[in-house]
Amino acid sequence: MNLILNNMFYIMEISTSTYHEYILEAISALRFGLQYNEEAKLVPKDVGSDSSIDIANMYTRYSFLMISNSIEAAANALLISVKLNKKYYEELERLNTMLKFQIYCNLNGKRLNQGDVKYARIKEIINCRNEFVHPKPKIINVNFTSDDSEIGYEVKKTKNRNYPLYFIMINPYQVIDALEDTLAFISWICFDICKFSIKEGAMKLGLDSTESRAEILDIGELYSRSFDRRSFGVDDSIDNDPFSQIV
Repeated sequence: MNLILNNMFYIMEISTSTYHEYILEAISALRFGLQYNEEAKLVPKDVGSDSSIDIANMYTRYSFLMISNSIEAAANALLISVKLNKKYYEELERLNTMLKFQIYCNLNGKRLNQGDVKYARIKEIINCRNEFVHPKPKIINVNFTSDDSEIGYEVKKTKNRNYPLYFIMINPYQVIDALEDTLAFISWICFDICKFSIKEGAMKLGLDSTESRAEILDIGELYSRSFDRRSFGVDDSIDNDPFSQIV
């Protein structure tokens, strides 16, 4: 954050469209989606259903898209942090997301292992995102049980996490997977491969800013997940403060 002063007023510079903005938006939306999903489970079977499950699905689908946007934002922020020539950066910015991460590691004298499961899982999220935002209408088969209580869509799925390539079918638990995988991948790039300190890596991701919220701890506790918070500037090995942090 920088302040620019002149005779009449001051201008405050802030970082926008950052990894942290997108991933925290995703976490908030996911928390609401999971809450509505739990409420939907309490609706008596003889009632049928209320709007809870529809609201849950909308929140979680939105969360998935924000998670995928956070990956792109992270890749671009890391490239910006290298202070490249403007034209060179603009050329790199046009590349696909996974290639950006590979180039970034190379620029830091490191190698990105494309055979690692963390790489494969993030690639699946990006593939789903591309299907969702560039929809190609098609005809598919729909299977019903004899009592019409279950509906199955015959759509393609990813190999690793079994994400459906049809946005209506993304469920809340798959979005938890996507969040966990994204946090692990970004931390792997910054701290395990490129060996940045936690503060330095988090600041690169946020264009000299970083933020964290306690919501992710709530999701982790409720669904028995352990999320890597290093990309927020939080070292869980020494820092268990659940309250928001803004640097």
